[in-house]
Parts: sequence; structure tokens; C-alpha cells
Amino acid sequence: AEIYARDMSWLNSCDAVIAEVSAPSLGVGYELGRAEVAGKPILCLFDERGDTRLSAMISGNPAMRVVCYRELNDAKTAIDTFIADVKS
Repeated sequence: AEIYARDMSWLNSCDAVIAEVSAPSLGVGYELGRAEVAGKPILCLFDERGDTRLSAMISGNPAMRVVCYRELNDAKTAIDTFIADVKS
């Protein structure tokens, strides 16, 4: 209950959400759904080098910006661009 309350407080107070979605996670999926309902800008980062596939629920959702990356610097660039877009 404490973790849920803490994470929901963070989610409600944030301006945007950045999620690493390379590993399937029910918790992250729940938070992304709540962020979408709240109208938060969302960036999802997916590492293409792994053995998992990106969820079609994420890749097909027009409310989520998805960036697939292979190098850490590409993910960092995507984050910088996303934050700049949110600020403008």
C-alpha cells in the first residue's frame, strides 16, 4: 500500500513520464495507463538489443511517444528532445 501511494503521488505531481519498457512489467504498464488518463506526456524507451518484443499496446498507442534505441546515447538524446518538447 505504501509503494502504491508513493508512486501514485509521484505520478500525479509529475509533468511528464519517461519509462524504460524493454522488460515487460505490470507495474509500469499500470502507471503508463494512469499517466495517459491523466493527460501526461509519455516517452517509452525500448532497447532493441534484447530478446523481448515491444508490447503492441505501447507501440500502437498514439498517446505514447516510443523510441527504440541500440546505444545509450540514443536514449539520452531521445530524453533530451522529449524534455525540450514538454517544456515548450
